[in-house]
Amino acid sequence: MKKLSLYISIALAGLFMGSCSEDFKDWADPQTNPQEDAITIPGYQASAVDALDLAKVAEDSMNVYTISSATLPEGFELGNSRIELTPEGVENATATEVKTSNDGKATKADLQALIESVYGKAPVARTFDGHVYTTAVKDGQAALIDAGTVKVTATPVAPNISQNYYIIGGTLDWTADAAKTQKFNHSDINVYDDPIFTITIPAKEGDDTWFGIVDDKACEGIANGDWSSVLGTAKGNGNNALNETEQLDTRAKVGNDASFKVPASAGAKYIKVEINMLEYTYKITPLSFGEYFYEIGGDSNWKSTNALYGGNGDGKYQGFYYLNGEFKFKPQAGTADWAGDYEFDGEGKIADNGGKNCPDPGAGFYKIDVDLQAGTYALTQVKSITVVGNHNKWTVDDAKCHMTYNAKAGCWELTTTLQDGFKFAMNDAWGTSWGGANGDATAYDNLSVKDGKDLNVPAGEGTYKIQLYLSHEGAKQGGSHQEVMKE
Repeated sequence: MKKLSLYISIALAGLFMGSCSEDFKDWADPQTNPQEDAITIPGYQASAVDALDLAKVAEDSMNVYTISSATLPEGFELGNSRIELTPEGVENATATEVKTSNDGKATKADLQALIESVYGKAPVARTFDGHVYTTAVKDGQAALIDAGTVKVTATPVAPNISQNYYIIGGTLDWTADAAKTQKFNHSDINVYDDPIFTITIPAKEGDDTWFGIVDDKACEGIANGDWSSVLGTAKGNGNNALNETEQLDTRAKVGNDASFKVPASAGAKYIKVEINMLEYTYKITPLSFGEYFYEIGGDSNWKSTNALYGGNGDGKYQGFYYLNGEFKFKPQAGTADWAGDYEFDGEGKIADNGGKNCPDPGAGFYKIDVDLQAGTYALTQVKSITVVGNHNKWTVDDAKCHMTYNAKAGCWELTTTLQDGFKFAMNDAWGTSWGGANGDATAYDNLSVKDGKDLNVPAGEGTYKIQLYLSHEGAKQGGSHQEVMKE
């Protein structure tokens, strides 16, 4: 006891004497001591506790460290304690002060808030370097005690993220059954590792589009007349912005009127909704897809574009082209305007992200499908084109009627005997085939993959040289067509 008393007394004396000065100092401007003035007390030492899982902590507070007991000398009392926590492995990290009790307890809310501010809300164990400080007080004077360092590891309470989310409303009835037909897209990754869900829905033509967001639990509630779990804008009914990230909240907190609105004035044909369920945010983007989207890449040494057709206005485009090298997609023809171009965003994914080009699939002819709603693209190599019809008894996999691709001329070629009634089939199957558009058996300059008409030959049965130029649906901008020349 005497040794401890002497140790504190000497330390206190040093601190208090250092605060004296002949110069007057206004007490409204309190003095502070630098951290290095902290003293240590033999036997007074903080120790680490086991890793914490905040989801399993029932109380409002828990020990983030323990402290060994040391008897203070007569007249001294412990004032307050704190731990300064620095996130481990974070570049340029700074310490955050968290108040504790003198026996090492911090509030669950304080620790949760700190973890979220540094690492986000994912339920992953996080480690901090901690430094514990306590004050010893006597006669209104205080000394700072350094209780040492500890590691603090804690897993935050995760927000409840459902596996499925849906749009309720929009162009459909505000019912749970209708909502289940408007399901958000999500990756195969765990929802806490990938908390982002996306969907594109049609907009009401000539009218405002109102909608909310629900999960399976909310759908069950709606069936029983309970709308409290429906997600909407935290700003209140229809007050959401467009093309900006804003906060989500439930109707239970916002009120009964918290629905999203896309006004008719936005001119949207479709509406893209993205939600981040870790951050509890949303972003609403009105979309008005053009008739064409374009591929550009190594096949033209980046000097020209290939048109993909999407006449339905739903952001889904298709074309047939020779690829050779890396490539990307863009909304404008030519090379003068690159605004809004789409780059590689992972296997089969594209986004307007300023990232790298889509990888080279290997030189060859491909069916190209792009879905801007889903942010995806798909390549199907065209390994064969069969001229199939009455001349070969409609044998779709007839190798003798396979065409050869002429890369220099940019067309598929075959010389064979033809009769009235023939089409073109891809990869020895009827899944993709071409005939005359609009039910026209002589539409050589306008072929269609959508129930194309069996074609006639221009001058009766005979031997013909056939050149097939594949590009995209429709006659505009050089759509798929053929040339049939009698030998």
